[in-house]
Amino acid sequence: MRKAKFLIFVVLVLCVLPLPAQLKYFAGLHGDLSIPACQNGDKVFGFGGGGTFEGGVYLGDLSLALLGGLSYSNDSGNLVQEMTEWKVGVEAGYDFGKNIIPFFPEWLAIRPNLAVLADFYKADGYRSKSKKIIGQKESSNGFSPVFEAGLLVDFPNLLSYKAFDFIPSIGYHETFRMEKEGLLFSGRISLGMRVLFSPSKLGSFNKEGGTLNVFATTKSKLFTPDGDGEDDTVVFDVSSDADEHEGVNTWELRVYDPGQKIFFIDKGKGKLPEDYTWKGLSQNGSLVDGGAIYQYVWYVKANDGSDGFIPGIIQTGVMVQEDDGVLHFSLSSIQFGPNSAGYEGLTDEEIQRNKNLFDTVAQILKKYANYNVTIEGHANNVSGTEREHLKELLPLSTARAQTVKKELIARGIEAERLNAVGRGSEKMVTSKKDEAWKNRRVEFILTEKE
Repeated sequence: MRKAKFLIFVVLVLCVLPLPAQLKYFAGLHGDLSIPACQNGDKVFGFGGGGTFEGGVYLGDLSLALLGGLSYSNDSGNLVQEMTEWKVGVEAGYDFGKNIIPFFPEWLAIRPNLAVLADFYKADGYRSKSKKIIGQKESSNGFSPVFEAGLLVDFPNLLSYKAFDFIPSIGYHETFRMEKEGLLFSGRISLGMRVLFSPSKLGSFNKEGGTLNVFATTKSKLFTPDGDGEDDTVVFDVSSDADEHEGVNTWELRVYDPGQKIFFIDKGKGKLPEDYTWKGLSQNGSLVDGGAIYQYVWYVKANDGSDGFIPGIIQTGVMVQEDDGVLHFSLSSIQFGPNSAGYEGLTDEEIQRNKNLFDTVAQILKKYANYNVTIEGHANNVSGTEREHLKELLPLSTARAQTVKKELIARGIEAERLNAVGRGSEKMVTSKKDEAWKNRRVEFILTEKE
């Protein structure tokens, strides 16, 4: 009864879902492991294997397919020793992905499906269930209609090559067949691949493509995901002229940390997202550092083969933290000239970013008027030697801390509240080369006045 209810549920779901107009085609091949078939509690025949091929069309997330398959079992059951089946029929399925289940990643979808098949079989078995006449065999050929209900897990947006998208899948199918003695049911586990393509992509297969214009801006100047309700997210306004290139095929957002290491990546198909929101979390759930500069790139590819990208920066603001009763914050985005405590060699834009950051720090320190501030300069030890620490990094980090102190005094912070010290490389937070930027920082430690 439960199996029948599940079958009815699948049919109703497939009937009421909307059918988007975008047309895509696919072909697929699946390997099957057959589960023993049972009838009235008895095993009719046992384990087996086979394969299924399919070809069909996608209407949005709805797929319609023609199926063909072959399966074989020689694991003896109570009634059948060997059985070979040839199946042909039609199947309908629907992919429930991120557009329907928001917390799903782009590379995951669940696909319930329903198939109606014609089953041609050849079986070698016994005349009776009685083990007393087990030596008497008979061969039989036959045909019966078969219904299948399945549930598969698809992995879209993982593999693609030019005009083709490859979608691995794994799932389970339950088969229902009416026999003289009642309902015969069996299952099969499938593992396979669908190859997806669309006419527009095939038409651009041999095209060199062209330039696609992409535009992206953010709606916040300083990003501070500290939960205070202000600038806790980055909102992107992204657009392109893809309508002049047969529409958007795929898009991708990449965010790089200050060491040029990929911090976050997201991608999708079809229309560009409106007001895309990022909360500052990496792929593994870690939060951005305060006072740092992260770079982003939006990539867009159109259906005619054209593509384009737009880069930009996200500057995180000051985020005051408390550890063991001590207030502090760290900035890695203050930029200095090479081996210098000044701004020689910096661009006007980089100098202006420094000024904006010092303005923000001064505003925060004014809110903590009852606190003295220790400004610590930190550096990265490239050689790992004591000589570099003592001879080069200690003097350099001290001079840079003094520069920061002067900038804050010029913005109205009392000099007697500020103490500038250099730490060199004595407090490096990482030894990884691609994270060396974390060692080149200025820390602010706030101590309540006595």
